[in-house]
Amino acid sequence: MDETELNDQPEGQPSMEEVLAELEQFKADAADMLDRLQRSHAEFANFRRRIEQERELQRSRATEDLVRKLLPVADDFDRALRSVPDEIEGNPWIEGIRLVERKLWRALEGEGISLMESLGQPFDPSRHEAVMVDEGDGVANTVVEEFQRGYLVNDTVLRPAMVKVGSSETLNLTTTAMDA
Repeated sequence: MDETELNDQPEGQPSMEEVLAELEQFKADAADMLDRLQRSHAEFANFRRRIEQERELQRSRATEDLVRKLLPVADDFDRALRSVPDEIEGNPWIEGIRLVERKLWRALEGEGISLMESLGQPFDPSRHEAVMVDEGDGVANTVVEEFQRGYLVNDTVLRPAMVKVGSSETLNLTTTAMDA
């Protein structure tokens, strides 16, 4: 094509260069819109994930709050059933109480609650609250008595166990350092 053919277009019609420039602008606008759409989609997916995480955290906290309120009831059942006199051990009323305790524990276990094993275990300040030190023949840094049971929720401490710990030089040094 020569220059006269390019200029022989009817008036009011855009030139080929103008059409190509407009096409390039449309391509750039389309790419920009696609980029913004993809970003919006990613932001929405992240928003949805954050909302779901927050809901799960709220559910978990609500469950933990309720369970914390029920732990004293579980403790009371345990103390009551451990103190049943031998002469009424087979009583149907006592067996009914044991059934109620088992139902309570099935419900707690369904929420991921379990008892923490403390007796004979090494003392762990993240799992045990030492309220006494055994000055006798207790094994050093080992839980020798449990005053209040500890509980876990999905392997995380819900309530530490209140325990008596066997004496050791470390505990004595800590006590001495505190006294100084």
